[in-house]
Parts: sequence; structure tokens; C-alpha cells
Amino acid sequence: MLRINLAILSLALPAAVAAQPAMMIEPARPAVAMTGYLADRSPLTLVRLLPPPPLPGSSEDSADRYLYRLSKRGIGGPDWRKAQGQLGIGSPDYQKAVACALGAAVAAPATANTMKLLQRAGADLARAVTAAKEYHKRARPFTTDRGKACDPASAVDGGKALGFAYPSGHAAVGWLWGLILADARPERSAALLKFGKETGDLRIACRVHWASDVAGGRLMATALYQQIADTADYKADLAKASAELSLAPVPEGCPAG
Repeated sequence: MLRINLAILSLALPAAVAAQPAMMIEPARPAVAMTGYLADRSPLTLVRLLPPPPLPGSSEDSADRYLYRLSKRGIGGPDWRKAQGQLGIGSPDYQKAVACALGAAVAAPATANTMKLLQRAGADLARAVTAAKEYHKRARPFTTDRGKACDPASAVDGGKALGFAYPSGHAAVGWLWGLILADARPERSAALLKFGKETGDLRIACRVHWASDVAGGRLMATALYQQIADTADYKADLAKASAELSLAPVPEGCPAG
């Protein structure tokens, strides 16, 4: 099962994603902010690559609203319950999903390089997603019709703790992790990209995001990945992560296939 020090990693991820149930291990020392791979670049370079959310009344907006209405049928269903178990990257269900997709049990300190790889990329992502959310200030879907969502935070103070909707931080994190870990273990690419996509899909099932929020999160993650993948630091960290993951044991309790 994936075990990452959330006290450190939470400093490098969008607040609405990181401010969720804590990871299962306690920090051995005070958390230190992680420097990203693109720390010398403004996050606005990524924000500018992201198209704006659909305009009210547009065909894209109509599609968002249609899919949101359709998601009502899934309340209480399998995807709804799965989304409830993965409200934060620190939840045991989410950790298990990562580990099963990766085909490797990750635990500190044996996989410190893998954790560093995700943390540094997460630092870059946090800056970009936060800037984009603050710029677009898009309301969550459940605020438009008081619709039910799987996240209890949606029912408290108008869901303010979840922040703005566009782009989806969960979708961005899941897709970025899928891309990066697929670099580290190419033989697990299909499973890891499936995991990354599902992270965003479950936010639609949870009814806390419009479909275009999720698409925007994946787009931002892809743009960020393309930039960090060319850096020397990323390539060096990736090589170390790949080496340690090749020695990690296979996680237990994963679904067949």
C-alpha cells in the first residue's frame, strides 16, 4: 500500500486535495516545503495554456449540466461509494488504488526517491491549479441546485472548504501521478493511466465537479508533465525512483487483472 508522508506532500498539492484525511504514517520531523521542477517559472505560463470554463448558455455548458443531472442516477451506487472512499489522496482506498496500479508496495524510507518525484511535481501543480482556480472562480455544480454530493464538506457553509471548481485538483493530481509513475514503471502504463483517469471520473460521480473541470485538470497536468519531463532534475529523480520501485514488493489485496 502506498504510504507517503502527507505532512510534506500536502505542501505540494492543491489545498482542496491535500486538506483531506491524513496518511497513515506520522512525520518523523517537521515538514519542509518542496521545491518544484519549475520553481523558476511563473505558474501563469500554465494557466494561460488552460482554456476558460464553458460560457453560460454555451453547448459545452449545456453538456456539463446534462452530465451533472445524469449523475444523480448514480447516488449511492458503486462509483459513488468508491468516490466516498477516495475523497483525499491520504485515504487508505486511494493509497491502495495507486499501489495496485503501480504494482508496487511503496513505504518510507525505502522509496524516498519516488516520494520526492511526486512531491516536486506536486509543488509545481499546486501553484498552477491554485492560480487557475482563483482566476476563474467557477462555482461547484452542487451550489447551483443544492444537489447532493458524496463529499460531506459540500453540505457545510456552501461547500466553501472545497474551493472553486475549475480546474479539478483531484483530476490533475491523479493524471499527473499516472503519467509520472508510468515513466517510472513503463510496464504498468496502462494500469496507471487508467488509475489517473478514474481519479477524475470519480469526482464527477461524487457530483462535486463539472465534467469540464475534470477535463481541465487533466489538460493542466499534461501541460505540466510535458514541461517537467524535459528537465535534468526530473530525469535524475526518475532514474532513482525507477531503480527503487523495481525492488519493491507486489502489494496485497489488489483486484485481479
